[in-house]
Amino acid sequence: MSEVDAIRRVIEDRVRALRDKDAAAAVAMLDPDIVAFEVAGPLQVPAAQATDVAATQAWLDSFDGPPEVEIEELAIHADGSVAFCHSLNRLSGVMADGRKIDLRMRSTLGLRKVGGAWKIVHAHTSVPR
Repeated sequence: MSEVDAIRRVIEDRVRALRDKDAAAAVAMLDPDIVAFEVAGPLQVPAAQATDVAATQAWLDSFDGPPEVEIEELAIHADGSVAFCHSLNRLSGVMADGRKIDLRMRSTLGLRKVGGAWKIVHAHTSVPR
């Protein structure tokens, strides 16, 4: 399997884990020292918060049913033990309170090969204005 294929699999596995509402599996793909800039504040999410399985599970459980995550125009660039990818993503679903979510966003991920496995070490998500 090529490095690009291995990274694509990490991203696909993370999307599957989110759809399955499996926080532990979703967080397992993150490096413990991840730098995360996400749509929801704060500007930089502390690594301990980004990798908190209970907090991720609480977010997933705030959906009535699974969140839908779509990855479009995924580009992966890998060289040795580092890589980055960018894509256009869509998050949609119905919240437990009945509110519908349909959000388009830009995503950039940085990955590093750690112990033979690719881990997400940087995540930056933004929404167009």
